[in-house]
Amino acid sequence: MEAQAPDLVLLVAGAYSAMTERLERELAARGIAGMRPSYGFVIRAVAAEEPTVGRLAELLGVTKQSASTLVDDMLRAGFLERAPDPADRRRVRLSLSARGEAVRASALATSERLEAELAAALSVRAVPTLRRALLALIEGEGGLEAVTARRPRPPR
Repeated sequence: MEAQAPDLVLLVAGAYSAMTERLERELAARGIAGMRPSYGFVIRAVAAEEPTVGRLAELLGVTKQSASTLVDDMLRAGFLERAPDPADRRRVRLSLSARGEAVRASALATSERLEAELAAALSVRAVPTLRRALLALIEGEGGLEAVTARRPRPPR
């Protein structure tokens, strides 16, 4: 029996796992411990719009209680800060702490390195083709707006 190539879903899931593990290693090498994969999605959403906890829940597709628990964990770990909304002091907005900004900068730098490594391993034209294919897949499933706003939802 001939070995069958992995299907597309397995390839995309495997690529996500490989990139997540790479990010974790790079953060650990920079002395940033305590990160969980879900924190990365929060960091991206908070960097994109400094949401309230309720808005963060919407962005992540989770309950307000789940978002609140996640935010509390990230506050304790030093990745986030809370501040009153200047427009409405009753509302509290989330922002990145210096540690959260360091994670974000490191993740973006790692992403750029991964893209350069792919371009070197395949071809300069292969990466834009891969990007277009992934964007078409995401758009077909209705997730393009969140991705282009740099606040995709975590996998369930």
